[in-house]
Amino acid sequence: MKSLVRVGLRPSRNARISFGVQLALVFFWIIYALFLLFTESPTNDSHFFHYVFLTFAIGYLVYILAQNTPVFGTQSYFEITPDYIVLKRGHFRPKTVYSFEELAHLHIAPLALRLLLKNGEKHVIDLKIISRRRNLKKIKEQLHIMALKFDFAITEGQIPTSDLK
Repeated sequence: MKSLVRVGLRPSRNARISFGVQLALVFFWIIYALFLLFTESPTNDSHFFHYVFLTFAIGYLVYILAQNTPVFGTQSYFEITPDYIVLKRGHFRPKTVYSFEELAHLHIAPLALRLLLKNGEKHVIDLKIISRRRNLKKIKEQLHIMALKFDFAITEGQIPTSDLK
């Protein structure tokens, strides 16, 4: 399906260990494993474990690069198609799809999209993951167009305190 708006998301900032710290740890592990491989005798019994450690460190490096950078293509994005809102939060995470036909109400808050479906379910999409104001403006404009097309209520502004429950 043709995408009307597709915005790449910034790396997750809610991880327990930040992306920069993960990179630093992995490079330390790789340097440490290489140091052990080149300084110890190849006849040492633990030499095999240094290769295993190096392999796991390189594997983890590939994993964090796939999760947080567009090295293997855009893996984290927010997209508006003619019929759906699609949210993909990383290479190894499933897509979340919301149909415009199922929406009863959409509230655009400064830092979140609050979706109320016709079956009563409520969903919140965090807008802090969208880094540029221009992209956020395009998303808001497209959502207003979709509200007219699919006839669901749309509001914008601060979330009323009565709705926080």
